[in-house]
Amino acid sequence: MKFFNRKNELMSLTDIFMRNESQMIIVYGRRRIGKTTLITYLINKHVETDSIYWVAHKSSSEILLDKFSKAVRPCLTGMNSNFRFSDWESALEQIFFIAKTKKLILAIDEFPYLLASVPEFSSYFQLLWDQYASTTQLIVIFSGSHYHMMFKEFMSGKAPLYGRSTADLLLEEIEPSELHLFLPRYSEEQIVETYSIIGGVPKYLEMWDDRKTITKNIETIILSPVTIFKQEAIFLIQDEIPEPQTYLAILETIGCGMKGASDISKKTGIAINHMGKYLRTLLELRFIRRLITLDAPNFSNTRLSRYEIRDPYMRFYFHYIYPNLELLEQKRLSRMCEIIRNNFDAYVGRTAYEEISRKVVTSLGDAHELSFEPEHIGRIWNKNVEIDVAAINKKSKTILLGECKWSIKKMNNKDLDHLINRTALLKKIKDYKIHYALFSKSGFSASLLRRTKHEGVLLFQGANPKMRQYP
Repeated sequence: MKFFNRKNELMSLTDIFMRNESQMIIVYGRRRIGKTTLITYLINKHVETDSIYWVAHKSSSEILLDKFSKAVRPCLTGMNSNFRFSDWESALEQIFFIAKTKKLILAIDEFPYLLASVPEFSSYFQLLWDQYASTTQLIVIFSGSHYHMMFKEFMSGKAPLYGRSTADLLLEEIEPSELHLFLPRYSEEQIVETYSIIGGVPKYLEMWDDRKTITKNIETIILSPVTIFKQEAIFLIQDEIPEPQTYLAILETIGCGMKGASDISKKTGIAINHMGKYLRTLLELRFIRRLITLDAPNFSNTRLSRYEIRDPYMRFYFHYIYPNLELLEQKRLSRMCEIIRNNFDAYVGRTAYEEISRKVVTSLGDAHELSFEPEHIGRIWNKNVEIDVAAINKKSKTILLGECKWSIKKMNNKDLDHLINRTALLKKIKDYKIHYALFSKSGFSASLLRRTKHEGVLLFQGANPKMRQYP
């Protein structure tokens, strides 16, 4: 079993596993991100240590206790096959009793499902942890996909287990630069296009077939009537929000390009004075992210906010699929594929390629390879204009502004002129020293190369953009 882009997580958790003191580890993240695989890998790696791995599910307290008893039974001596704990307090007391004489790993996966049926579990565990953690060698792992509940249980000051964890791991998506490990047959261009559709979720990447074209994968995996993707986005939302209709309307509106709160309000019909609570919920559950224009005077307190869908697959779903569900219901797959194909290059350019380009600028800034040190990297806009890539240092009044183009056509002088003309509309940076950068999948025209050599424009070429060096 291999792990891609999980070296840091494995190193940190292995170090914790090797300690002799009791440890409480919290592992959380979206569904299909690889939490279970990571945990079971670590347990199998430490075969010399007794371990209990148990997955909770939606059921009653009594049935869950029966299943938990069966999971614990191999660590007990002299118990017959019908053994069952009388209650949850007894079960947890036995866990700590075992850990008094030897190191024990207890991993409870899908922890929020357990709490839904046994809400007193956290209080029971907290009392025993406070009493026995210092005299036992118990490594307990609580894992879950419900971001809100995991956060509330372990990071809210009112929760019983608040402040008890010794390690908190939010498992993130695989970075774009690591996708080739999953898709070794793909070109760099195909990697970026795939990332724009399914992001870096390991389960999705395992399903993707790099022997097929991007279009064929969309047809056979994303649009198939029997695929997990058919209800994936809705399931992820319903898992956190029982009545998601209003939130679905907001996500569809954001997916179609309306990013400001007032624009979302007008499109959905949701009163602007109610919009804040819905957006805050989506932010807390990590379905969307808040964007601030880099020329805002105060990043922490500004109304100059926009919103975008955080997850690449959900972004793809709400841009292409959710607005056209009737086509799938009517089995008009060719028409659906045509809609995707018609502006797919533009979609890749303003999602995955822009994101990758900003990561490139971030790396160069961190490596001190730019002519100034950026304080912030992101985007810049006002009501008249938006710039794809921006990096700013307000102290030195220096800014880098960049344009991205995902096209088979090379960038030319018109693209640079277009960027410069739009910059003139950004009045808040009129006194700044401005550097320009162009990011192009297919390169640059000869005339643009001659011009930029004299004007000092930074050029980045390729699907995995590299800075072009002038001779």
